[in-house]
Amino acid sequence: MHPLRSLFLLSLGLFHGVSAFGRRQDGSTTETTDAGSNTFILELPKGSDMEAAKRRLNDQPGTVVLKTFESDIFTGLSVESKDSNLEMLQELAEAVKSWSTKMVPSPAPRRGRTFINEAAASNYSVHQYTGVEKVHESGLSGKGVVIAVVDTGIDYTHPALGAGFGPDYKIAGGYDLVGDGEFPLTPRDPDEDPMDQNGHGTHVAGIIAGKTEAFTGVAPEATLRAYKVFGRGDQGTTEDVLIEAFIMAYNDGADIITASIGGPDGWADGAWATVASRMVDIGVVVTIAASNIGIAGPFFGSSGSSGKNVLAVASTDASEFAADPFIANFTLDGITNLTTLAYAPNNPWTIKDYPIVPTSLNASITDDACRPLPSSFPPLNGTVALVRRGGCDFSVKQANVRAAGGEYVLFYNTENGYWIPPYSPQPTPEVAMAEADAGEAIVNFIAAGGTVTVDFSQNLSYKVGAYTSWGPLFDLQIKPDIAAPGADIYSTYLDGSWMVLSGTSMATPYIAGIAALYIERHGGRNVHGTDFAKGFFDRVVSSGAAVPWSTTSPASTGQPNQDYGYYAPVAQVGTGLVDASKIVAYTTSLDFEPFALNDTANFAPNHELSITNNGEQTVEYTFTLQPAGGFETFQPRNQFGARNAMLRSLSDLGTPINLVPIIDLPAPVIVQPGETKLISFTFAPPSPSSYNVTQMPVYSGKILVTGDNGEALSVPYLGVAFSLGEAFNPVFRRNSPEFSLRNPTNNFTFDLSMENRGYPVIYVSLEYGVAELRWDIFEANWTESQWTYPPVIGENGYIGSATSYAAPRSGTFFDPNTMDENDTFPFPVTSLTRSYPFVTNYYEFWWLGGLANGTKLPSGRYSMRVAALRPFTDPNNSTSWNVWQLPETLVTRT
Repeated sequence: MHPLRSLFLLSLGLFHGVSAFGRRQDGSTTETTDAGSNTFILELPKGSDMEAAKRRLNDQPGTVVLKTFESDIFTGLSVESKDSNLEMLQELAEAVKSWSTKMVPSPAPRRGRTFINEAAASNYSVHQYTGVEKVHESGLSGKGVVIAVVDTGIDYTHPALGAGFGPDYKIAGGYDLVGDGEFPLTPRDPDEDPMDQNGHGTHVAGIIAGKTEAFTGVAPEATLRAYKVFGRGDQGTTEDVLIEAFIMAYNDGADIITASIGGPDGWADGAWATVASRMVDIGVVVTIAASNIGIAGPFFGSSGSSGKNVLAVASTDASEFAADPFIANFTLDGITNLTTLAYAPNNPWTIKDYPIVPTSLNASITDDACRPLPSSFPPLNGTVALVRRGGCDFSVKQANVRAAGGEYVLFYNTENGYWIPPYSPQPTPEVAMAEADAGEAIVNFIAAGGTVTVDFSQNLSYKVGAYTSWGPLFDLQIKPDIAAPGADIYSTYLDGSWMVLSGTSMATPYIAGIAALYIERHGGRNVHGTDFAKGFFDRVVSSGAAVPWSTTSPASTGQPNQDYGYYAPVAQVGTGLVDASKIVAYTTSLDFEPFALNDTANFAPNHELSITNNGEQTVEYTFTLQPAGGFETFQPRNQFGARNAMLRSLSDLGTPINLVPIIDLPAPVIVQPGETKLISFTFAPPSPSSYNVTQMPVYSGKILVTGDNGEALSVPYLGVAFSLGEAFNPVFRRNSPEFSLRNPTNNFTFDLSMENRGYPVIYVSLEYGVAELRWDIFEANWTESQWTYPPVIGENGYIGSATSYAAPRSGTFFDPNTMDENDTFPFPVTSLTRSYPFVTNYYEFWWLGGLANGTKLPSGRYSMRVAALRPFTDPNNSTSWNVWQLPETLVTRT
């Protein structure tokens, strides 16, 4: 086989969707975002008197404790309060940390028909391109390793998943934390049966451990436990439920926890991210999806996957095309869907929209086109003739097709694999070959009444899935970490069926499966202790292979990709495509923190990594810089002087730029068997002459570590060539906050009737993530010189924090007949992501007159201050806040 064509993979995903935020890609959500919550997560010191803390909280008016967490991972409470804000509850509970509880959206796979299951199942595998096939050949299958799947549940009746539930089955246990209702719209009703109602969790489970004669998951003999955290429908779930599921999985003995779940976030210190990171700290491997909001562009990280040393997983196209791919359009009953296939031609074809015409509808014929085609056979000019290999020479088949007017012949093999057909002196027809399963699938599809047209004009290559959410985090830590196949992934589904889905949801369990293979061979935390999971994180990240720059997804769209000659940035794909054979078999190991270089004002030049030689021979290691494509994030105004946001979306990123940091690489180092050596690196920002700082560029890449034993690993770096604090000052978007009141004066009556609507509404749109957003009420004539943090009621003119109605609906008004004025959450709100249309375009707050301490603001004159904390600034300083201060406000309650 031609060496390039050995990289081909046939993808028979005739229909696909994007899972984990697929809805966010097509803009079907509202543009307003709920920023706050009246439920909170409080972390208490270990050894706290939990009962005493619960009594203090339950005795507080309007406050009730919902859940207690008592674990060596996390000790705390989930609390609902309509009358107390985060600061008050933290003080009351004597908590060391507190968070507003965030909603996390449901995964959203788009179900499509899979027409030819047996064809897809018999051929579908990406394992040869990720090193998993090689690991399987070594005898590893994940046996004895326990993986907790936190998702929509698992349909454990599926034959490929063991067809049962309990200790003697592949799905050995689990729990339904929410019940079968529409939580969180309805109360939780937990039970012992984690049966999947959605299909997403079942698909994930098959990727990890599915097994039939024709299909093999990554770790087919691993033991799974299912933790169902979503109810019926697409209502989402909450962070406290996810925390409970993680703790339960840990208590049940999970070696690995995987969650193909996430929402817009980008903060490493969120409640769920913190617990996930704590799991890693005690030796549990955690893989969480990077999410699928790539359309928003850079600086749009996810929630749980933002945790430190949690493996945030990006997606690559499931099909690897080093050359010669084509797009096939399958149409049946008026429904057309795309898939990307591979072929081996004598010369690349450029034709487009040609129908495929099989010379026989018998996919097992042994002498296809070995005799002249019947005179009644339709002319083959303007078509691609599909001919099965075998029975006679290729030249005979070619001549018979030419006699019928054919100009192109696509042979399909009689076994897996394919090659360039033998050269023929005949000028026409052009010849090429596809794999057996591809040809058989097309023939059977057409025999069933469908049509297939093909497009050979695209120049596709193996690239990152364009829907993968981009980092870095808002504190400029590196995310995502690694990529795995996630586009057009064929796996198990509900009721014994199979489905093709796409997204980081599919890539994430792939990494979990690789973890099971590694633990089977080398042992997990029970052997290596609490440092195991961090060591595994380093092995996974250092294994990644760079992939080309891409801002489109050819396997999903069929659109051409331009080859820019740059690698995809770390902010999009981490270190690149995972390599399981490196993870499992390499004797070299690296210990490091990803090289986060920060911005120009807070540049972090010094970084280290440790190299350990676990082999039996002395190894010399050399170091090389491998830059990725840089990109400019500043969005200029259009010809009308307007722009939607300061940061560019994915479609606006444009051409990558050459932007490389300055580094004097260390000399080669020799490491003896069993020895560890510490290597230091000193970076400097890119030369100022190489970029335009006003365009807010981002640069990244990898340090390659190559041993003379043939082992090659890498460590990622990323920095921004501008100052965040200067660039996002103000952090409020232009014309934000926007104030809305039926009476345009600053006279609030807080008459909540539909006729008067005497309450203010504020719309806030953010250019960048904001760690804290406040709405504070002060005495009249208050000035910024009186600012203290956090403000204390009764001191320096501070009256209290405002509250907001908990469920504002854009374009509507408060209706006292159907809405509860006490259903509010208090300010401040924390860890807000930046604004982006259709995801978090703006935050909407309705102040109905209540304060965070449960009282109503009385009539009088006041000053109001709405303020957002700028990145990398000290909240104690008034100048660290972008302040929107209203003129003196009159409250005249009626």
